[in-house]
Amino acid sequence: MLLAEMKNDVTKFAEVISKILEVDVLIVDSNLKTISNTYCYPDEPIPISHTSIIGQVISGRKTITIDDKGHYDTCKECADFNNCEMKGFICVPILYKERVVGAIALIVPDSKIHKVFESVRNSVEFLERMADLLASKIQIGDDYNNLNLIKREREVIMDSIEYAMVSMDEIGYITYYNKRFSNYFGIKEDCCGTFIRDVIPHKFVTEFLSNYTEFHDRLIYFEMDNDPFYGLLSCMNINFNGNRSGMLFVFKSIRDVNIQLTEIGYSDASVTFKSIENNIPMEIIDEAKRLSVTTKTILISGECSAEKDLLAKATHTFSDRSNHYFITVDCFGTYREMFEESLFGNEQSDNIVNSIGKLQLANKGTIYFCGIEQMPIYLQRRLAEILKTKTIHKAGKNNIKVDLRMIFSTSADLERLVRDGCFDDELYYRISQDTIDISPLRKDKASLRKLLISSAEFYKEKYNKKNLSIDKQFFEELLNYSWSGNGSELDKVIDCVICHGKDRVTVKDLTKLNIIETGENKLLPIREQERDSISQLLESKINKDDVAKMLGLSRATLYRKIKKYNL
Repeated sequence: MLLAEMKNDVTKFAEVISKILEVDVLIVDSNLKTISNTYCYPDEPIPISHTSIIGQVISGRKTITIDDKGHYDTCKECADFNNCEMKGFICVPILYKERVVGAIALIVPDSKIHKVFESVRNSVEFLERMADLLASKIQIGDDYNNLNLIKREREVIMDSIEYAMVSMDEIGYITYYNKRFSNYFGIKEDCCGTFIRDVIPHKFVTEFLSNYTEFHDRLIYFEMDNDPFYGLLSCMNINFNGNRSGMLFVFKSIRDVNIQLTEIGYSDASVTFKSIENNIPMEIIDEAKRLSVTTKTILISGECSAEKDLLAKATHTFSDRSNHYFITVDCFGTYREMFEESLFGNEQSDNIVNSIGKLQLANKGTIYFCGIEQMPIYLQRRLAEILKTKTIHKAGKNNIKVDLRMIFSTSADLERLVRDGCFDDELYYRISQDTIDISPLRKDKASLRKLLISSAEFYKEKYNKKNLSIDKQFFEELLNYSWSGNGSELDKVIDCVICHGKDRVTVKDLTKLNIIETGENKLLPIREQERDSISQLLESKINKDDVAKMLGLSRATLYRKIKKYNL
């Protein structure tokens, strides 16, 4: 720190010295700039140069005392020698960390010479002590600046951390918090010095303040001024030299937590409308694009689950919610005892997904209900209420506001199910306003032919068989097949044929691969081959996760197929 940065303190020092000794005081820095002076006697400031007495004190690092300027050559060479009212002079250097940072000078008029120089040693010692005090002030200033720098560095580091952090003293009064903490809890004014429970009045905070028992990543839901926060809370003690001196709380928003996507759903952008053009007719894709950019609830109907799943994911990717989670709820593969917990959560569960529930995890994103006709009616009614109020109601707990997009798929005639009392009419009303119908391929020969050709070209390139020729009769035979598995079944058949094809693909290749039953010229459903593949892998005692990877399926889809095939 420079003397100029503490001008107010320097001025006070000069005034104190002047009053005690009743003389003028001049304090300059190492650049010979005047920081403070009292100037009770001279009318004008004394010019300072490197050859002046003060300049010699700073350069020589030694004290100079003059009881009569007439005996000092430097004074006699001064142009103002005859007009100068100064008779005597005492000047001491100000030393800080072994270097001269300035000087303190006494300007003594003739009337004060006797008083000041009667015990000049005392006067010099007094000035040297004052110089030491100024040096200590500089040290304090430097320490303060260093602390501010450290504090600022800490703030920059803490603000760059992806979690909210707040520190408190040993009682619980806030000493520091980062920007993310302000953002999470809508803090507009400085809350340092505020009791933490007044800012976060949650039972977990109260619990920690009562026993100081640390815990990590405990699920928390908190709402203040209609601004909800749900995520994980960790509470820790700050200890120095074995003594507890404070507390640190870390809040992690559920959206910022790195959770395995295989556990909670899908959040990348790999499935796009462009990537599924060869599986789904363009008119259906165009309708899905139109709905994607709205906030409307969508119902996708059709026989094949694969096309519906792809269309739902592409719709999410195309929407403005693509940066948030796409959560899948498989209504086929969830046991009824676990269904409600998977949707609404159970705070007692150790699993994050089950603790918070998929509906809350999908906040700001999209939740996709696959096979909604399989959901129990009492849960259908709760979904209808959420669609209506945008609020999750939990017994004995605060209501939770959610902002999510719901997409549903079905292979059933929901209108008939409503008439039969097997589907909630309120939910049907709310999800059926915007429906996308994926018609079976057997009903659209033009789209079927296009998919057959595009699939063949794709696999010819993948297997490096661009010169492989395909008989026209081969495609004509496949055009007459029912394709109950829709595009995914078609794709698997073409993959098989091209993979094993030699120079020319004919109808006989379907027979060779047992895709056509011998003598009946009838295509076997590809799902029977799929069932056999899954069965063989399961019988080999391979882990189900590995089975799913080997078959190119998600874990949820594998479980659904195991149930479907009664394996």
